[in-house]
Amino acid sequence: MWRFERGSFTPEDFPLPEEGSLLLVVNGRPWTALAYTPGEEVYLAVGHLFLSGVLWSLEGVRLRVGEGMVLVDLPYEPEKALGVRDSGCTPGLRHGEPRLAPLPPVPLDPALPLRLLATLRAEARAYPRSRGIHGAGLFDLEGRLLYLNEDIGRHNAVDRLAGYMLLEGVRPPVLLASTGRASREMVAKAIGIGAVLLASRTGATAQAVELARAYGLALAAYVRPTGYRLYAPGGMPVPEGAFRP
Repeated sequence: MWRFERGSFTPEDFPLPEEGSLLLVVNGRPWTALAYTPGEEVYLAVGHLFLSGVLWSLEGVRLRVGEGMVLVDLPYEPEKALGVRDSGCTPGLRHGEPRLAPLPPVPLDPALPLRLLATLRAEARAYPRSRGIHGAGLFDLEGRLLYLNEDIGRHNAVDRLAGYMLLEGVRPPVLLASTGRASREMVAKAIGIGAVLLASRTGATAQAVELARAYGLALAAYVRPTGYRLYAPGGMPVPEGAFRP
């Protein structure tokens, strides 16, 4: 490739993120196809189906990995809802919503968003090499990293966290950090996995803020080393009356 800078081109060697296509097959029938970064396909398949409200638990579920596909056999016949194309970076349809419940009141250290994003920056491996890729990190309530994932799609990265929690037996509440925008779907995914804090490197939408406040999720966006914007308080010790309904 070539870099244009100061009026001229110079050759540059810069690796590109890999992109693949993953087909999810549910009970023998094609369910959806996802553009994704290859690797840890089972986590992605399980997490995507869980956060779409299709898979409720792992009881009676059989998983098989084939070439470019994950086959998921459920002990029931799921209903395929209207396909919704999320505001993510990769094509693919989500057939349903995660099951949401109010989050428990968990006191949170105001410094946590800064620490989570600092860890995400320090531990990311693909982003420093290639850029053009999103990261998501799963943390315990003390801010210790449990699992980090990078993918060309910010939704895929969070879906893998859900799959990791289910398959590795990680119980909520947890904390979530993401490099991607905090849209309504991303906030719903955070609530769906039982995260009591979502810290984002970028912004948040109005619908995302409304959903976060309704379910008790602390939503911190535009997290930088020196501070962040807190759009929904959750368990943060903010002054009384700081947030209007």
